Amino acid sequence: MAGTAEEIAAQLRERIRTGKLGPGDRLPTMDALVEAHGVSRQTARQALNLLKAEGLVEYRGGRSGTTVRKRPTERLVRSRGMERDNLGYYSGANVQHWRLVPGTQTEVSTEPVPPDIASLLGVPAGTPVVVRKRLNGDPGVQEYRQLTDSWLHPDVVEALPVLAGKTGLGGIYDRIEEWTGQPIVWEEEITAVTANPAEVAALLLPPGVPLLRVIRTSRIKVDKKPVVAEVNDIRMSAELFSVRYPLTRQGDAKWPVKPATADFYKS
Repeated sequence: MAGTAEEIAAQLRERIRTGKLGPGDRLPTMDALVEAHGVSRQTARQALNLLKAEGLVEYRGGRSGTTVRKRPTERLVRSRGMERDNLGYYSGANVQHWRLVPGTQTEVSTEPVPPDIASLLGVPAGTPVVVRKRLNGDPGVQEYRQLTDSWLHPDVVEALPVLAGKTGLGGIYDRIEEWTGQPIVWEEEITAVTANPAEVAALLLPPGVPLLRVIRTSRIKVDKKPVVAEVNDIRMSAELFSVRYPLTRQGDAKWPVKPATADFYKS
């Protein structure tokens, strides 16, 4: 018999994981949990709240009670590659048609740069930096959207003041490449973070859904020295989107390979 909220939640979580409780199925009521596990109503409530915080269940009220939340069984694969059309650069064919979410606009401000972005830009954390923020989405699917914060290196903005205002056709990347006369080199890293309340509201996230975070750096050379001109901080639902890429054979993994000569499992 489970006696703590965590133990009760673990049992229910396992029933959801194995499909014994499917989308839309009702979970035991608090009274039923109290009787089955010999716990207080507060403990039963805590167990259900744990599952709500994880995004596994939702409370609909009335006779519906707490039910298993329907979650996507497939994710939209976000291809990663820079492409170009008459509007300029875009990252992946399946977002070419995305636009600013209706009722929003690109917001340009100067803000203290957070430590992780500052490290990539090569400036001290808290340095006032121009940032361009926007909320993009698929006009045909309300939930398909992403937040994008574009943090610009102070030296680049000083040389190109247009980056702090209306950038014109092609946006910041065209202006930077026109200025340097060379192509931007992009690199991305992918991680996950917990959404803050503003991100939850903007991205229409259910409780407990983490963010897929893509950090893209834009590298150029100024006076023959490498400079990170911009760091693009992209966040989207990790429940709706994924990133897929091929694994390339490198070094001694190139075919044909040499036979292994050691046993990995022997110390």
